[in-house]
Amino acid sequence: MKKVICILGMCVLCFAWLGAQQRQARPLTEEEQYLESMHRHITSEKLFNYVVEFADSSYQGRLVGTEAMAQAVERLSHYFAEFGLEPGGDNGSYVQEYANPTVEIGYGSGMSILFPIQERRNTVWLEKTYPWADGWFAGNYSGNGDVTAEVVYAGFGVSAPELGYDDYKGIDVRGKIVLIEGETPNRSREPEDIAKWYKHTLHQTKLQTAAEKGAVGLLYKWVPGPNAVYNPGLVYCHITEPVVEDIFLGTGRTYKETVAQIYETKKPASFATGKKARIHMNATYLPNATGKNVLGVIRGSDPKLADEYIVLSAHLDHLGMIPYHIAGANDNLSCTAAMLGVAEALMKAGIRPKRSIIIFSVDGEEAGLTGSTHFAANPTVPKEKIRAILNLEQLGAGSGFGANCAYNFPELGKYVQEANDRYVHRRLNLSTTTYLPRPRTDGAVFMKAGYPCIDLRATGGNGYYHHPLDDVDSILPESLQAAAEWLYWSLILLANDESL
Repeated sequence: MKKVICILGMCVLCFAWLGAQQRQARPLTEEEQYLESMHRHITSEKLFNYVVEFADSSYQGRLVGTEAMAQAVERLSHYFAEFGLEPGGDNGSYVQEYANPTVEIGYGSGMSILFPIQERRNTVWLEKTYPWADGWFAGNYSGNGDVTAEVVYAGFGVSAPELGYDDYKGIDVRGKIVLIEGETPNRSREPEDIAKWYKHTLHQTKLQTAAEKGAVGLLYKWVPGPNAVYNPGLVYCHITEPVVEDIFLGTGRTYKETVAQIYETKKPASFATGKKARIHMNATYLPNATGKNVLGVIRGSDPKLADEYIVLSAHLDHLGMIPYHIAGANDNLSCTAAMLGVAEALMKAGIRPKRSIIIFSVDGEEAGLTGSTHFAANPTVPKEKIRAILNLEQLGAGSGFGANCAYNFPELGKYVQEANDRYVHRRLNLSTTTYLPRPRTDGAVFMKAGYPCIDLRATGGNGYYHHPLDDVDSILPESLQAAAEWLYWSLILLANDESL
């Protein structure tokens, strides 16, 4: 009996071994090949390490047009070559270059407010300094120099007599420092109203207007960013609300009530504050600087569809030194990391999607969407061959996903929805947009130019935007991995759908 049991046991083991051998011998399905490569190459550890690498201060905040940014571009190109992507830039390289003058801000820059104190018959000016980031940031396109002058509050810094509104009417800012808000007094979301006020929302317009009115300095209550225009005679910096409230002290007005009044009445409330400010910017203008988009191609496998393209885009640049380092880990190194993970997994899957895929690292997003604007007007492949663009923003610090399609290409939403439903299972908010006059992302540039595009981002994350706290500690590696997996399958579904 024992022999029979032993023989039966050996038979069971043999059959199990044979079954395992047969299962191992069965070729993997396409889906299994993609899954195996995804699990091997898209890992939280690897993606996080990419963020850490490019967030290093040696890249000096990756300001477009700088030598430090050129080094970051070189490193990214190295990864593209290592993974085996075909060069998709100019002259057989990975880089598409374009003109992008810039300004480098050096150490020694600073800002302070001077308050008048009456001592007997004399006025003594008490100077108060503020910590960087909590009080001020350097103006990326500031002129070079040191100015001390009276501060005049000029509302939104808008001079639009054609709209019946002028913050500069009735005030003299020649030789003075103006304090202004971002945006405009228009709160209407109607397309016609947005179009009328559009140019006055631009940082370039606000700085140019202040310079034309004769101001020598500017305090800009807005988050820092190199999206401006260079006026060599205008020294400026960005300031935070506590600094503005200090400037309003003793004026008989409060900052919040003044802004609310302008919104309500649509009338300026400009006035001399009685304070002075000192702004010192150590700025070097680089008129011949260039932006550098980086493009690599994963060639499609289908003879008919390989000359059609799905583009995965995300900007690599950030704010530079203003005058200290801001890593921009979530904005937007999280997306650079996700792109690298996706590119490697696709190249090493042993199977290629039917359409070709362009991995596109965009430059100059923070400087006014310059890299995407250049590509939109000068695509490296025929525009009509681009079937979809997936543009990425801030994927590393949220628990859910957001997807915003161009209103005229709503069908793109179904691919990212399917990718999430089948493989990732995170909360997804899917919407459409008309992207009215002022673009805010590279995706909006592509949409306005007529490309089928969808903006993808994480939701439910932190609020560290253009701030030192947007560092590697803000990244959630597991969430970043989930986002990269979402992109991976979205690309595969788009590239393989012959009906697209």
